[in-house]
Amino acid sequence: MLLDRAAALATKLSDYQKLRGAADEATQFSTRATQFGAAADRVARASDGLAKLRAAGVPVEFAPSEGAALAEKARNLRAAIQEDPAVINDPPFDLKYAFTDRLLGVVAAAEQATTLAWKAYVATRADFGSEDVLAALSKVPQFAVGVAKIRACRAQIASLGETVPPDPAAAKARISALLAEHDAAWSDLSADDIPRNVIGFIRAAAAGDGAPLGALTPEVQDWLIRRELLAAFRIRLR
Repeated sequence: MLLDRAAALATKLSDYQKLRGAADEATQFSTRATQFGAAADRVARASDGLAKLRAAGVPVEFAPSEGAALAEKARNLRAAIQEDPAVINDPPFDLKYAFTDRLLGVVAAAEQATTLAWKAYVATRADFGSEDVLAALSKVPQFAVGVAKIRACRAQIASLGETVPPDPAAAKARISALLAEHDAAWSDLSADDIPRNVIGFIRAAAAGDGAPLGALTPEVQDWLIRRELLAAFRIRLR
């Protein structure tokens, strides 16, 4: 009887050790799965972001320096796991330092390249030049409404340029619409009691090429001086 009980206890201990070993192995598999899952999600998001920007016509300068080597490691690891899943706990290379960390480094570089490309695109589209002219015009009551519209358009465009949008094509279309509103607000900038040549000079000065020096007539200069606005304008040599 005692021997039977001892044998039964030994069997239970053996079964317990097997279950404990299986549980430990399952925990290790779960940990690896979580690590790879998080990395895979970031890779997918970065790849999707690059593809969307390029499809929308926004150039992105990015080429993963270790892309081929990491892809080869991934293929070798997948083949080894398919043959023996236990390999995941004793891989042929250091998963963290030789693979995951380097992979995430590539992803971080892709994310940075995407962000820089989008910011550069928006900055190019929204090259409004100096704020001095607009600041000066804001002091003229007759221009208050027009200046408010112009600034609202600029603020919205700046907001769109802060982060990479989920739909770059739609964001580009919105920027184009805001730029049209911005230009229309400049074109509509007028006041009945302000000379037309002053209005024309201000509009031209705010445009990309600026106003020709000949447009700064004595009448325009006098009007700007009397309102302490002349210092807001700069002579630019091409």
